[in-house]
Amino acid sequence: MLVPPRIVPPVRPLGRLAFIARFVRNPLEAIPQAVYEEDFIRLGGVNARTVWITSPSLVKAVLLDQRDKFRKLTQIRLLGPLLGKGILTSEGADWRWQRQASSPMFRPAELAGFVPMFVRAAEDTLARWRASPPGSVQAVDADMTRATFDVISSTLLPSVEPGFGAGVLRATHSLQRFGGWDILYASLNVPRWMPRPGGAAKFRAMQHLRSAVMSLVRTRRQAHAAGNAPDDLLERLILARDPETQAAMDDEQLVDNLLTFYLAGHETTAKALTWTLYLLARAPDWAVKLEDEIARVTGGAPLASEHIEHLVMVQQVLRESMRLYPPAPMMSRQAAEDTELEGHPITRGMSVLIPIYAMHRHVRRWKDPDAFDPSRFAPGREGEIPRYQYMPFGAGPRVCIGMSFALMEATAILATLLRGARFEATAAIDPVP
Repeated sequence: MLVPPRIVPPVRPLGRLAFIARFVRNPLEAIPQAVYEEDFIRLGGVNARTVWITSPSLVKAVLLDQRDKFRKLTQIRLLGPLLGKGILTSEGADWRWQRQASSPMFRPAELAGFVPMFVRAAEDTLARWRASPPGSVQAVDADMTRATFDVISSTLLPSVEPGFGAGVLRATHSLQRFGGWDILYASLNVPRWMPRPGGAAKFRAMQHLRSAVMSLVRTRRQAHAAGNAPDDLLERLILARDPETQAAMDDEQLVDNLLTFYLAGHETTAKALTWTLYLLARAPDWAVKLEDEIARVTGGAPLASEHIEHLVMVQQVLRESMRLYPPAPMMSRQAAEDTELEGHPITRGMSVLIPIYAMHRHVRRWKDPDAFDPSRFAPGREGEIPRYQYMPFGAGPRVCIGMSFALMEATAILATLLRGARFEATAAIDPVP
């Protein structure tokens, strides 16, 4: 059975300097081994301000049962400068009405109409590969990012000029380069004015992204006023009204939400596809099974929306890939008041870390947790997995709004790529969020 690359956790909790060094290089490397083995971990003694939780019941308590007692303060601090007060970085009533405004675009009837765009993005990728010199190696991670960005631009959001996507991807790479420092500073609540590595580059990247998207919004405002705007997500956000105040989103809030969907709506799916193709390159027996299923389901016809639900093994492989390499591998909440979790006291201001990567490999809850085994998600078996044990899209009321979109997109793209190419891994790679 294939055991693909994994993080080797430190046996004992790291000292302060060692923790910082590992965290900024790769936050997953700082998660101690105990997190993969226990349910509730408090490091640093009774006065610790951070705890880790991994059991489904504890996670459910934080994300659902006691959700009013926990807030997303670290995530808001981390992403707020870029994403403002959009759907990902707002709370309470502000979040609810923005989610209600966006939800209609993600209904099954809407999603079915997107399948041809999913397929076209994959076929364009195959065409670029075929046009490359014989024997050349493809950077599949970059190719998947380009494909999923093309999808988000052609389905939910405004069509853009060719240079827009390249500029967004360059700015995103600049933000990611020093992401470990940003997460560390946000987690430790370091004052915003404190210098940090990559701070100037990050500021320029954020300015570029917000300026580019603001230009889209202003152009759309003109089309909307003229009555010739398309019915896409941006148009529906323009038309949306807060049910309590009847206020519409201003330009800044539209930019907040467009950036959220551009960035969160393509990068995570791209990483899921990249890891899935890597795993299939290492497990050719599964690749053959998927090729056979795709041929049987489609009968050789172009992939269409009615095929998606019948590509059962394709979706098993995707789900197992996202178990091993969840695109969002960690989340956190901060206690807004004193409370307790299954008898463990939680004081106001304490951070509760939910290490999804470690939960998906927890030794108590998964057989051979580091092994690639898509049969875990076979029909009849998937229901055995508790809802708050497997969380590639989060859980609770704030579960990813684009979950169904992403699964359908990933299924269509993966099936199309497997019909047109076979994959080999040319190097070992390490999991980095």
